[in-house]
Amino acid sequence: PDAFALADPQGREWTRGELLAEANKIAHGLRAQGLERGDCVAVVLENCAEMFQVYLAVTQIGMYMTPINNHLTGPEIAFIVQDSEAKVFIGSARFGDACRAARNEIDFPSDKAFSLGELDGFSSFSALTAGHSAELPDNRSAGQVMNYTSGTTGKPKGVRRPLADISPDVIATLMSSFLGMFGIKPEDDNVHICGSPLYHTAVLVFSSNALHIGHAVVLQDKWVPEEMLMLIEKYKVTHSHMVPTQFHRLLKLDESIRSKYDMSSLRAMIHAAAPCPVETKWKMLDWWGD
Repeated sequence: PDAFALADPQGREWTRGELLAEANKIAHGLRAQGLERGDCVAVVLENCAEMFQVYLAVTQIGMYMTPINNHLTGPEIAFIVQDSEAKVFIGSARFGDACRAARNEIDFPSDKAFSLGELDGFSSFSALTAGHSAELPDNRSAGQVMNYTSGTTGKPKGVRRPLADISPDVIATLMSSFLGMFGIKPEDDNVHICGSPLYHTAVLVFSSNALHIGHAVVLQDKWVPEEMLMLIEKYKVTHSHMVPTQFHRLLKLDESIRSKYDMSSLRAMIHAAAPCPVETKWKMLDWWGD
């Protein structure tokens, strides 16, 4: 429990025990709100430790978490909150106008709405956890994330897959094992860096599976190329998951910037979401592959 688990964008370093304790408090808090197995929690958050805490809470008590793109407008958020049949809505003061407009549009109960930071019509996020135990909840069962499409053909769509009647620990082990396809082993001093928004499907999958398999995660609030290099050096990052555009932006950095940071800790860099030119891969290997 004392091992390093997460460096959040504010620079706080969370241990495994601290993350688990907060996740357990949220799990107890959600149940105290009357939520049961199969219910949904909708979230509109920035990249933050609380995003992982809610995810870890929901997926150990048999519920769904629907992450919502924090760039959407109030009506767009309102549709997803309502369509997902969310029983709790967690927002952020950072996206306060849109979250408040969404809650008002569907008249979402204010006593079931919580926010990071002050937001009219929402209770403080701390109210969800206050007074609740940091111990594991009883009757644990696997939950899952229910993502929505981007809505490029009509309204966004979510698919509610049936929950598996299986231990959340077994599910986490099975899910995280896919990192082995890339030669990434459990523990092994691995550190994953995440610079993309956690509301994206693959981003949350890769970073949460890194946590489950015993890797520390370094989280950026917004992806800034040079900041990423600085964090790789600071935390001795070993792997990440990015899109080819991020490769291009890194390669466009001035050589004086690229050579300033030690990249020798890197072992694997996984790309997805779009085709990546072979030439780009070779340039990345020439730079990071020493």
